[in-house]
Amino acid sequence: MSMKKILFNGLGNRGWIGGLYYLKNIIFSCLQSEEITKKYRIVVLIDPEHADIFTCFGNRIDLRIYDGTNKVKLALYEMNLIWLHGVKYCYALELNRIGSLFASRGIFWIPDFQHKTLPEFFKPEELARKDVTDRRMTELSNPLVLSSEDAKNDLERFYPEHQCKVQVIHFVSYIEPELRAITPKLEHEVAEKFGLQRKYIYLPNQFWKHKNHVVAVKAIELLKKQGLLADYDFVFTGNLKDYRNPEYIDELKKIMEAQPVAGSIKLLGFVERTEQLCIMKNAAFIVQPSLCEGWGTVLEDAKVLDKAVLLSDIPVHREQKNEKCVLFDPHDPKALAQLLVETAEKADMPEHTAYFAGDMEKGIANMYREAEAYARGLENIFV
Repeated sequence: MSMKKILFNGLGNRGWIGGLYYLKNIIFSCLQSEEITKKYRIVVLIDPEHADIFTCFGNRIDLRIYDGTNKVKLALYEMNLIWLHGVKYCYALELNRIGSLFASRGIFWIPDFQHKTLPEFFKPEELARKDVTDRRMTELSNPLVLSSEDAKNDLERFYPEHQCKVQVIHFVSYIEPELRAITPKLEHEVAEKFGLQRKYIYLPNQFWKHKNHVVAVKAIELLKKQGLLADYDFVFTGNLKDYRNPEYIDELKKIMEAQPVAGSIKLLGFVERTEQLCIMKNAAFIVQPSLCEGWGTVLEDAKVLDKAVLLSDIPVHREQKNEKCVLFDPHDPKALAQLLVETAEKADMPEHTAYFAGDMEKGIANMYREAEAYARGLENIFV
């Protein structure tokens, strides 16, 4: 008798790379559980463009690559896969027209409730659509996975009549294959490619308004006007776009492109994943100023690399941080500027070199320990 299957459908997240990395990280935790792996075979449905995200699991999963955009053909393909090939659970099921056909097998996931906590960052039609989708998931008795206790508190606040079975499951960043691919030769090539010859501080977020780059950019402006941190660059990755808030991007550009700020900012755009981690590994430290996260992947990446992080003081970050994180008020550029100076001064001291370089092997070992712990929560779902 063939094993029952858990389907992770990545097709719904093709436009959101963070959602695909989330699925990868949850699959990694599943594979740490003997209870899950002896009962189920994991199947991943994905398009050719993003299949490489999951190839690191080798033959431990079944990778089903679907190349096509026809919705009718996709529905037939999914119906065949789910109903005729032993799929018991559909993880992170979307309740769209196709997904609704399999609602009884659905495990739902809501990344965060940003549209409720920061509604001013959304267009009215997007707010309405997100609220309808989330409300539908909370009204069903299916399991609903949340990534933090903070998100669970928001669920209780915004959907107090919910019927879903809530399970909080943190995740780790499974980036060991990428980190093992980083060699001194690659580090040199990345530094040459992006002009990273000087010391630098790294801000890895995409330029969505809730990521709050503005507090960092204003802090940099304050520093440069005072002639401070002259020997440091500030490196940003991610495309300088936010379709919801183009005026916010204009505000950032105005500061970033003016002197004396422009000379110390490097905008690298979207970079390949291993290159991004290489940049993070060699940064003096990381700045994560976000106003909202479900469970931030940037911070999880930094924890695996054992890097120091200046972290916005929001509830989820207090829950997620480790001993190498320092909290700051995300609305106070002056306080952040002072913290940047203090942290850079420490990073420049020879006695702190090892601390700021990070111990990658320690971070990877901790990643495995945490993934095994989080697998217990997944076992509660896949009964």
